[in-house]
Order: sequence, then C-alpha cells, then structure tokens
Amino acid sequence: MKKFNLSKMVIIALIIIIAAMSAIVISAKNFKSNQKPSAMTQTINDGTGFVDRVLGTPVHFVQDKVNEFSNLMDTYQQNESLKTQLAKSKDDANKLNGLESENKELKNALKLQETLTDYQTVSANVITRDPTSWNDTLVIDRGSKDSLKTDMIVMANGGVIGRVIQVNKNTAKVSLLSSSKGIENKIPVRLGNSEETTYGLLTGYDSQQNAYIITQLTTQDKISKGTQVFTSGLGGDSPRDLLIGTVLGEKDDNQGLNRQIYVKPASNLYDIRFVFVIQRMIGGIK
Repeated sequence: MKKFNLSKMVIIALIIIIAAMSAIVISAKNFKSNQKPSAMTQTINDGTGFVDRVLGTPVHFVQDKVNEFSNLMDTYQQNESLKTQLAKSKDDANKLNGLESENKELKNALKLQETLTDYQTVSANVITRDPTSWNDTLVIDRGSKDSLKTDMIVMANGGVIGRVIQVNKNTAKVSLLSSSKGIENKIPVRLGNSEETTYGLLTGYDSQQNAYIITQLTTQDKISKGTQVFTSGLGGDSPRDLLIGTVLGEKDDNQGLNRQIYVKPASNLYDIRFVFVIQRMIGGIK
C-alpha cells in the first residue's frame, strides 16, 4: 500500500491557495479597469461556481425538508388546538343544555308549588334512578327526619308520578305509576268536574300508549277525551284533587267485563329531578 505523503498534500494546497489569491487580485484589477477577466480567472470562477452548486444542492435539499417538517408540525399543532377548542365547545354546549333543562324543570316545580297551596308538602331532589329500573322506582333525598311516611303521594312536572314505598332516615324510595311491576296500592281517582263526577281506580300503566289505566268506573256513560283526572281522596290513603292527567280514550278489557280508561300523564315521567311529597291537605286529615 502506497504511503500517504503529507508534505506533498501541503504543497498542493499551498499552490491552490496561491492560485486562488492571484486570481482574486487579478479579477479585482480587471474589475476596476473594466477589463475582461483572464482565462485563468474565468476557469477558477467556473470551478468555484460548480463547487458551490455541488455543495449547495444537498444543503438546499435539507433546508427544504426542514421547512416542510416545520410546516407539518405547525399544521399538526393547529389541528390539535382546533380539536381541543371543538371538544370544549361541545362540552360547553352540553353543559348549557343541561342547565337549560334544569332551569326549565325548576320553573315547572315553582309553578306546581304555586298550585299546592292547600297542601303541606316536602320538596326533594332525585338522587338515584337506576337505568335498569328507570320506569319503576327512584330515590329522593328526604326521609323519616322530614316526616315522610309510606304511601304518601309524590308529584313532579305538573302531576302525580307515584307513591313513597320505603322510608329511611335521610332518603326514601318512590314507586312510579309507570312501573312495569304494577301499582302496589291502587289510587282512587275522579274523572271530570264536581257536577259530572265519575270515580274509579288507577290500576296500571300501558307502556305502548304511555298512558295510565283506570278501571272499576262508577258509571257506564262515555268519558270524553280530554277529561281531567284527579285523585279522589276516597279511602284515606291520599289527598284529593291532585292532577293525574287527561283522558285519551277507552276500551273493554280482555274479558269484556270492565271498561279501561286510558289517561295521558300530566307530568313528564322520563325526566324527573325535583319532586314534592304531599303530606296532607292543610286543614284536612290527609
């Protein structure tokens, strides 16, 4: 293997440097005197330009790729920022809808309270409503310490929704009139005004028609659609004149022996957040 001669390389480098310096000096003189560059100067200039192009091409390529990557990162960060803003907007919209719904129900609760001036009531919040028994029961944040007892009528959203079936010290369970398990204690009702009153029992709920079922009517007369239905107070288990709903229609039962009146609930049974437990009528027994 041929030995590398450092001294020769140094001499060659010095010659190149001297030639380059000479070309620069000559070019400067020619530039000042507006003379055409010498052949050697042109050759050196052309070589220098070629070297610049050769060395500059990969540098420019790398710079372009760096700029593309920087632009890509900027775009990614902008997209992430937009996603965050969009998610926040959705959260804000959901919160706003929830607040509007809660505000609407509070207004309905206030309207209902204004109609219950003849009754002693206890207001309560719904704290538990299991999705697996959504139409059957719910739990409120009032109990025996608030003088609640079983069988007390519960109202919400403008009408009767159920009865108290279990009382603890700080909570109580309410059985809804929409329960698929049936109404544990039948509720005596009256249909119509005091001049044309018909009595019956609220005995069930038809989930297909979203309507209460009233049976054991005291008359064979036709009940008009839209007739209002209230608690009758008969039997002593519930106060009278609490709104239940309005008549949708009627039909005979499966045996054809008893009429069934279908009643549209006055209250929204699906969305219940605030309730009033009716303790008794003021000045009355219940």
